[in-house]
Parts: sequence; C-alpha cells; structure tokens
Amino acid sequence: MKIFALSLSNFRLVFLSIFLVGFFSSSSISAEESTHDHSDGYKIYRLGVLPSGKKLTAIVAGDIAVSGKQFSCANCHGRSGMGTIEGNYIVPPIAGQLLFNDSTQPIRPAYDETSLAKLLRSGINPNGKLVDQLMPRFILSDSEISDLTRYLRGLSMQKAPGIDDEVIRLATVITEDTDPKTSQAVIQVLQTYVEEKNRQTRLEGRRPNRGKKAELRSASLFRKWTLDIWTLKGPTSNWAAQLEDYYNSRPVFALLGGVTTGSWDPIGKFCESNAIPCMFPSTDLAEAGEDDFYTYHFSRGLELEADLIATQIVKSPVDKVIQVYCSDLASKAAKRLNFQLSSHRITTEIITFNCDKPDIDRLARKLNLIRKVPAVLWINRDILDRLIKDISTEKIYLSSTILSRQLNSITAASSSKITVAHPFLLPGESDSAMRRFRLWAKLRKIKITEPRYQAEAFFACLALKDALTHVRRFRVRDYFLEVLDHSQGLELYLPIYPRATLGPGQRFISKGGYILPIIAGEPDIKNAIWVIP
Repeated sequence: MKIFALSLSNFRLVFLSIFLVGFFSSSSISAEESTHDHSDGYKIYRLGVLPSGKKLTAIVAGDIAVSGKQFSCANCHGRSGMGTIEGNYIVPPIAGQLLFNDSTQPIRPAYDETSLAKLLRSGINPNGKLVDQLMPRFILSDSEISDLTRYLRGLSMQKAPGIDDEVIRLATVITEDTDPKTSQAVIQVLQTYVEEKNRQTRLEGRRPNRGKKAELRSASLFRKWTLDIWTLKGPTSNWAAQLEDYYNSRPVFALLGGVTTGSWDPIGKFCESNAIPCMFPSTDLAEAGEDDFYTYHFSRGLELEADLIATQIVKSPVDKVIQVYCSDLASKAAKRLNFQLSSHRITTEIITFNCDKPDIDRLARKLNLIRKVPAVLWINRDILDRLIKDISTEKIYLSSTILSRQLNSITAASSSKITVAHPFLLPGESDSAMRRFRLWAKLRKIKITEPRYQAEAFFACLALKDALTHVRRFRVRDYFLEVLDHSQGLELYLPIYPRATLGPGQRFISKGGYILPIIAGEPDIKNAIWVIP
C-alpha cells in the first residue's frame, strides 16, 4: 500500500534511472572498489576551502566574485554528488563514473580532467555548449582541479554495507533501561511493518517498470528487509564498543527507530563515525552535534524545552533562577538552561533530590524561602502533584516531556504563574497521523500500549520505505539521506509533533515548541505561543 510519496517528480526518477543504467552497464570500475579520500579534493568539494586554507572563489551572474561554503560543489550537487532538483532546475549527478562516462541524458561525451577544468572555469561542457548561469564559474589552479578530479572519481563509488540487489539489512537499537513493555511494543510495530513489506515485495521484482524506453523497462529493485535488534547494556561508556561489535558481526545499511530513556548521544556518535543513517529514534534528548548528518530526530527534546524556557526568562529582569531535578536526564536539561542563561548574566541555583524517595517537605520549604525567584521544575507528574500545592513560587516553569504531556488539573497557589515548555501538538489539537496509525495497528491486531513510541516507530518505517523506493540501485547512504531531505508532505504522517519540515541538512523534523500557560489548572490553548529558539 502506498502510504505517502516524497515530492520527487517522475522526471527526476526517469532522469536518474537513465544515468543509472548507463553507469551499471558501461562502467569499467566496479561499485565495490574502494577509493582513497583525497583530503584536498574533499575540502574543495564539501567545504568550499582550497588546499591553501583560503575560501573557494566563485563567479556568479557573469562577473560577481563570491566566496564561502555556500558555493561549494556539495551545496548544490549534494554530499553524494548524485544531484537533485531545485525548483525548475535540474542539478545533474557528478559522482564518479556518472561524470566520467558518456551520458545519454543529457547527451554528452565523458568528462576528463581537461574538460572538467574548462567547465569549471568557463562554463563550457564537453559538447562545446555554455551551461546555465546558475552553475558558477570557479577560480581554480591546475593542481586544485586535479585534487577535485581525484575526489570526484571516487565519490559515491564505494558500496554501502548492509545492502545489495536483493536484501537490505536494518537494525533497531534498544537500551536496557527502557521498560520491557515499551521495547516490545515498539519492536512489534517494526517487525510487523517489515514482515508486511516483505510479503508485498515477493513478486514485485519480476515486474518491469513502465515506459517506452528500454532503459525504463528493466526490472525494478524490491529488496527484502531484515531487522536485527541491538540491545545495549550497562553504562553508556560501554555502548560504543557494543555497537561496533554488532555492526562488525552483521553490518546494516541503516538503523530504524530505536528507544532509550536517556540521551541518544552515544548512538548518534556511532552513526556519525560509521556514516550510518539513523532514522527517527525515540528519545527525549537528542544531543546531536551541530554538523551531524546521519541521524534524523523528531525534535531536540529536553534541550529544546530548556531553550524555550530561556526565551521567557530573559524577557524579565531577573538575576537568579532555581532549577529542581532528580534524574540524570533532567540534569542535562538543567545544564543546557544554565548555559543559555549565563550569557545573560543570570545565575542558577540547583536543588536536587532522590527520585525514589523525594522529601517533599524539604523541597517546599526551600522554594518558599525564595518564592520571588523563578523556579524551573524538571519533575514528573507524581512529584509535581505532591509539591505544587505547598509552594507559593511566583513563576513556575515546567517540562511537558518530563510530565509525559499530562497537563490537566495542575493546581497551584493562586499567586503562582505557571508556564509549560511544550514541543508537541497542543492538547486537544487534531492528530490525523495518530488516527491513521491507530487504524493501521487495529487492522493488524496490534495493541497500542505506548502510543507515542509506537507511532514514532511507524513513522520511521514510512520515511525509510519511501526514501528507499527512490534510491533504487544506488547503494549510497548519503544519497538516501539527500532523497529524504527533499521530501514534502511528511507533516501529514507525523504524529504528536507540530509544524514538521525537512530540508537539506536539517535533522530535526519539528524545530520549535509552544510556550503554554496554565490558567486555573488547565492549559490555556488560546494564548499558547509558538517559538523556534
């Protein structure tokens, strides 16, 4: 069943398919051959930086010289070099033998270093024709052209592990601190989706594509999916070694979904270091690096909530804020908020307690002694209900994530002003994607015990399936991610999270959250403010 389609035109698929057939039928270099990374060529292509350390200079609009990363080759042609469509313009693939072989669409002879230099400097292709002015002209020396040529010859020529023409191997990561019932609920969704997808795949490989051209009548690739469960045990410091062991014993093309009650950071670093796509894990704390490329997240989670709270605190002339928490996860959110406030010369006082045996009276006494100081309570709903009736703090900030989105009947002293950082759909807001998931689960007799985590796993499957459909024979992870980067319509299928968008290099599908007031114990939806920190 076709759940949704990425906004890639049929023309693009035809365009890339013709390149694909020419590449696999005529290339003298096997896709399995590995190439060395030419660092100088990498710098030019990916970073827009010359071997000397100076920025690459491009000539645009005929005579305007500009420099910087925005005019690097990868900025238009993609990290993979597989090209894309920008508006009405086709950015052609330039990876490896797609550039250095003859092309049938458009018709042109193969490039070599000399013709590539001519194109880059003057905009003239091997046919002797001037290419579109959108393609910048570059100021490059002969040695720099050679560096770039070597890099392009090896670009996307290595075969990605975990995938061939028949099978794509996947894994999902579950950390042992996750409730076993949650783990099983998520795994059931993933396994059911994979099994159903494979049943639909069995006879598809025999069906030719439709089209008048011979290139388009070749059999499509409908790969069987396999799903491994990688369970991480013990302290997070041991996770990297466990992940490497799993991967070395049975390499996978991508990680699908996954669940942890802690930070995703150790797993994200593993994905970055091994260039493994990691598709929408369920975590309350992404802790992704600024330049991370391989992991897609639903949101920044608690880091986002800390930033949302910071935007409100800095509006008032305060010198100090109280933060209350007990868990390691909450401590990281508090640390993030402290960092944001410190740049505004606002100090933070930390109050911690034992999660298992909270001394509510002690907490209340401490907070009431400094009732005029804003308090950020990184606490769950059970502790909040026991504490909030006994405190008279004037301004209280809460985390919707730690409260598990349980925002009704929060009864506090009449003098308290309560605000919730809420990076989810507003309470009561229609969630058609969740309804769609519930119907899918009901038809397959899947009991929904963990709505958020199960729906997130389902969405990860949808995104993976459609991106793989367009990747076809190109076993290139970077290209797979670039296909997903250019998707549209995902917001129709994303549950729980608001205002979904994706674009090149964007790795959080929901980027903001609501500042949600609590009035008379209930969420004040009408006065909620959307903020992207």
